[in-house]
Amino acid sequence: MNSKEELLVKLKASAGLLLLFDFDGTLVDIAPSPDKIKPSLDLKLILRRLISRPGTNVGILTGRSLADLQEYVPANISIAFAGCHGCELQMPGEVEQSILDDEEIQRDLDAFASSMEELSEWPGIIIEHKGCAVAMHYRLADKTIIEHAQEEFYTRAEFLPTYEEMEIIEGKAVFELRPSGMHKGIAVQFLSENYLPVYNALVVYFGDDTTDLDAFAALPDNSIRVAVGKKIADKADCVLDSPSKLLEILKELLKSGSTQTRQREI
Repeated sequence: MNSKEELLVKLKASAGLLLLFDFDGTLVDIAPSPDKIKPSLDLKLILRRLISRPGTNVGILTGRSLADLQEYVPANISIAFAGCHGCELQMPGEVEQSILDDEEIQRDLDAFASSMEELSEWPGIIIEHKGCAVAMHYRLADKTIIEHAQEEFYTRAEFLPTYEEMEIIEGKAVFELRPSGMHKGIAVQFLSENYLPVYNALVVYFGDDTTDLDAFAALPDNSIRVAVGKKIADKADCVLDSPSKLLEILKELLKSGSTQTRQREI
């Protein structure tokens, strides 16, 4: 499958769909800093219409905390949310759950976030404490500052007592310290087993960055891996140019769903 047309045919032909989306870079364009994103004006409407489509369930899996994500996609939209790369999970109509229950790791993450706060004074550096992870964004920094900030990030992390139980991942202009084994693949596996609208539903994951490769790897057989942008295109079954192209696909899918509903009513 190489084209968006082929993807759309597959989506329309499926008896049921579990659509799983990364957020930044996938449903919304990457911004200079996490708080500067500008979601499409019709994103919420598209999501609401998708969950109203027969045989369709939706989930959003993000590196953001759930509290942050739900500033843009309210929890009252009945979709599944996985935050902090799968560490936080909230199913429709249920309370948020966290799978990080190691007090020592949490204490070290809190201490690390506090120690990194001084780097927020460096031009272009943003420190984000997500609760179960700590990220350093450097999209706005120049090369010299990035090099020094990276050295500080790694060095300070390595001094943490529980560092051997953590990992540092690198994404689009971001370094992130998180507990080892906490990744989007955990959430994908759970949702693929517990959130299918019908037993033979097609599972489709849309992502744009290296943190989405864990999600790709955890998908069931015969699922579809869709890359948004070029960064992980070589690992995907289909590639879309941008979030706007993805939203176009979803709008086309919703048109077909509306047609099917009218035909059943007749």
